[in-house]
Amino acid sequence: MSQQRLLAAIMFTDIEDYTALMQQDEKEAIAIRERHRSTFEITTEAFNGKIIQYFGDGTLSIFTSSVEAVKCAIELQKAFLKTPKIPVRIGIHVGDIVYSHEDIIGDAVNVASRIESCAISGSVLISDKVHDQIRSHQDIEAQFLDAYELKNVEGAMPLFAIANDGLIIPKPEEVKGKLKDKSKEVGKTISKKKALFLGILTLIFLCSALLSYQYFAKKKALAKDLSIAVLPFDNLSTDNDAEIFRDGITEDILTQLSKLKELRVISRTSVMQYKDTKKTIPEIAEELGVSYILEGSIRKYGDDIRITAQLIDATTDEHLWAEDYDKTLINIFSLQTEVSEEIVDALQINLSFEEQQNLAMVSTKNIEAYKLVFEGKREVDTRTKESLANSILLYKEAIVLDPNYADAYAEIANSIYLQTYYSGRDHVEAAKTAHAYLDKAQKINPKTSRVYSVRGVINTIEEKHDLALMAFEKAVKLSPNDLTTRHQFATFYYYSKQYKKQLEQAEIAYRLDPLSFATANSYFNALIENGKINEGENLLHKIENKITGINPHVLNSSYFRLHMAQKNYKDAIGRLEKMVLEEKAFYRFLGFSYAKTGDTTSAYKTIETIRNVARDREKSFQLAMVYSGLQKRDSVLYYLDTIRNKQTKTFLREKDDFFGFLKDDDDFKTIIKSHELRIK
Repeated sequence: MSQQRLLAAIMFTDIEDYTALMQQDEKEAIAIRERHRSTFEITTEAFNGKIIQYFGDGTLSIFTSSVEAVKCAIELQKAFLKTPKIPVRIGIHVGDIVYSHEDIIGDAVNVASRIESCAISGSVLISDKVHDQIRSHQDIEAQFLDAYELKNVEGAMPLFAIANDGLIIPKPEEVKGKLKDKSKEVGKTISKKKALFLGILTLIFLCSALLSYQYFAKKKALAKDLSIAVLPFDNLSTDNDAEIFRDGITEDILTQLSKLKELRVISRTSVMQYKDTKKTIPEIAEELGVSYILEGSIRKYGDDIRITAQLIDATTDEHLWAEDYDKTLINIFSLQTEVSEEIVDALQINLSFEEQQNLAMVSTKNIEAYKLVFEGKREVDTRTKESLANSILLYKEAIVLDPNYADAYAEIANSIYLQTYYSGRDHVEAAKTAHAYLDKAQKINPKTSRVYSVRGVINTIEEKHDLALMAFEKAVKLSPNDLTTRHQFATFYYYSKQYKKQLEQAEIAYRLDPLSFATANSYFNALIENGKINEGENLLHKIENKITGINPHVLNSSYFRLHMAQKNYKDAIGRLEKMVLEEKAFYRFLGFSYAKTGDTTSAYKTIETIRNVARDREKSFQLAMVYSGLQKRDSVLYYLDTIRNKQTKTFLREKDDFFGFLKDDDDFKTIIKSHELRIK
């Protein structure tokens, strides 16, 4: 058997009082152990660890990095402390081991085992050697406990507890485990050498704490809420195309910052509402719910550009950093990276290696191609047949100028698929063509998040849910703050009927884009879908009072949905009477609501209206809905029959909410079955 000697961080875990639990409830104990192992495997792999072995309710694993071992332990405890809790204790040491593919041996392994035995459930204990290797990492907090004499380990060993939020820190009297038996050492005192060691250790610890106090005090002051809004830069230029650079710079900095998972970045949709605003920084920050604001100005004269940027603490209105940048059109593309790096430094954000790489990435260095893509995005915003066609032409021109412009290929794919909704383009052909462009973009730059978000949308609509999930997860990893991705991810979860996850993504999107009705309404719909009626109502009132320019029909539609969820048919009628003037399909809800309030006269009048104005394809289903409100069984079954009703998907979506009185009817069940067979 081949063996090798290496330096490794060794982690032991076990479930506290597992034996007693097995005696009390064997089935529950086994379920806990399986959850423990599943979580352990996923998290260990995520932090580049290797599982050496399982033993009963415990685990042994190794890591090449002490930092990754500790971060893994933190994530494990966060998972185990969630309800239902698993009482796990963790110990970590670093040292020399002899390693084979099946086992590891060495004194360091024994020490790690002793440290783990001293822990209590919910805690992570580490040795002083591990502490030395993590002390410079600002996202890991540790607290010195004491120096302990571990069983069969020479000398006293200082132990530290990881003190990140949510983790348990043992009290000195709770640290027991495999310690030396003090009863055998009565009359012995600590040697001078040991006392000197402990004294020096204490002195080092105090000096370290003193030296880092000022730094961590500043860190905590800044860490109140890492959220930022990048306001549109003031345009101080007279050049005709300066406005493009003004909006483009704002959007580019937003795009770069959106790649940082520690920072919440308000979307372009919300910040653009403050273009040329007279509001103060504190007012804007309060409306957007952020702690920091980036503002600046641009002055373009010919091929030269001067940009001024400043970062402001919104709670104190104090400037944290300010800088002037003198650029030419040739080197302007470095600006977004430079400004982003300055913000990262000012806010003391820790970047992963991948984030550092992504932050330095520039999508193009061709200024004309850049302008064409920006103009193409403006065309897409209007969502017309003509504008989508124009956007594709602009993107293709950009690719001629820069064949390696990955974002341009991704945007072409997006416009092509949008044409299926706004231009009647064939879905199958559009999906095939769009994927071809996305493949080109991914080959050029696989870290372009837009590639995966567009791919996710197409796969969602094409009902390829596994592929859609993979694409959205990749997009979120590359750009956690991208509003479009979060919004579309929520839509994916809605279509795949994962409503809890839909709510998670919709809430994230709303926090990124609090002044957009579309985003807020998406969050409202997710709340209603998850049965959070009161929260949905509060949000809807907030939307109506806070956001201007809302389409009245869409607002009425949201209130109608709220009232139907509340079974408040009387208030629903007020909204529906306005809605049917724009969309005849809502007559079915109006007639149903009349019937539920006991106004049978109005319900029957609505039936006659439906007969006269409804589209042929929708007429039977609408009539069935109103008759259901009146609880006219035979009429409902007659109009739901597949001979007359072709609205299969609509029926399957609405059968529980509007045809509940027939749920146990055998003939109704037969009709449901016939409809379900039609769409398989």
